[in-house]
Amino acid sequence: MIVTRELIERAEAGLEFDPRSVRRALADRTPTSDADPAAVQRRLVHVLGEGPDASELAIDRIVAGSDALNVSYLERGMIAADAVARVAVHDGARLVGYGTGFMVSPRLLLTNYHVLTTADTAVHSVVDFRYEYDALGHLVERATFGLDPAAFFFGDPELDVTLVAVAPETADGSRRASDFGWLRLSASADTVLRGEWLSIIQHCGGRPKQVSLRQNLLITRSGPDLWYVSETATGSSGAPIFNDSWQVVGLHRLGAPARGPSGEILTADGERWSEWMDESRIVWRANVGTRTSAVVARLAATHGSHPLVQELLREGAADAAEAIVIPLGAGVTRALQLPTVAEVDDSTRHEPSPALSGIEPNAPQQSGGAPDPLVVPGVSGNGSGSHPPHELPAESITVTVPLRITVRAGDGGGAPLVGVDLS
Repeated sequence: MIVTRELIERAEAGLEFDPRSVRRALADRTPTSDADPAAVQRRLVHVLGEGPDASELAIDRIVAGSDALNVSYLERGMIAADAVARVAVHDGARLVGYGTGFMVSPRLLLTNYHVLTTADTAVHSVVDFRYEYDALGHLVERATFGLDPAAFFFGDPELDVTLVAVAPETADGSRRASDFGWLRLSASADTVLRGEWLSIIQHCGGRPKQVSLRQNLLITRSGPDLWYVSETATGSSGAPIFNDSWQVVGLHRLGAPARGPSGEILTADGERWSEWMDESRIVWRANVGTRTSAVVARLAATHGSHPLVQELLREGAADAAEAIVIPLGAGVTRALQLPTVAEVDDSTRHEPSPALSGIEPNAPQQSGGAPDPLVVPGVSGNGSGSHPPHELPAESITVTVPLRITVRAGDGGGAPLVGVDLS
């Protein structure tokens, strides 16, 4: 997407620290080392949504700083990528640039305000799903959809977000927008902690879909903003930012660029950047995104009564209630073989997973007393002096087993959904 100096300078104004020095300071620390214990507890409950068995490595990454991932991480990433599209921005018949967007409900796509600033621009623009290479290096046949701002359009220059309805079908009726799934927006402010690695799926410069896989380190959470840095990764306006569970934590905007001795913005090849160049050519000192919790709060306050927004808020409620929900795109063969509804019998009890060592679901209470504290290795208490090291107050968290796992299909052509409910 072609961006202006004004947009870049606005992003720079929010950078009140040296991102590289902060990154170095975080290099030898775990995400829990300086985090608020209550936030750590909420974050740990989020990672339990990866599954009672698979969450062991997720907990290790948060608490001990491990870099190990289950191989399912790759499959979940491909599922998440299905909902990401290239936005081709048109001014009438003229193509003016590209951005990235992603589905956040069966009908709504989220991108930057500076990508789609008005409904008039949106009505002439299109989105391309599956503009990507397959495993053999061949371009996949993409599916192009028009936008439907008459059904819904919301632009917020302060948060730099635009939410717009996508046409339900392609022009020839061969594909449905819901075929590609959607990424839920959590209202929780604790889906990621400082020191965690972030991934971005994007269409840099309008090129086929790319991923910056765990190349961005979150260095600061400030109000509605997430600041993250990378040695190599570039960003694309409107791209989703993911934590290691492939839960969307933010919407990529721009950042603070590297500047030369005379204050000129520099490109990766050492040239002076000009506004006609794509943002992907800029060397970024730090990137900034808008937190999903800020987006959800703004939508609920301004358009909470709109049916499409109500649907988005309902879809995101599972994440807000501290569960990870991954929509499955229609291209996932295994998902299509799943039954319409599958539930774990609530009367069936399972032994706690080794991944949750020290976390006792349904722990018995002492007679007449408080429940035993939740024990999480490597996490200190709340600073009150009442909790021993590595223990957290049990009243702050409830983990109930058995888990209820629900697989829910759409209305014939919609994307099936898999939910992990920690209720």
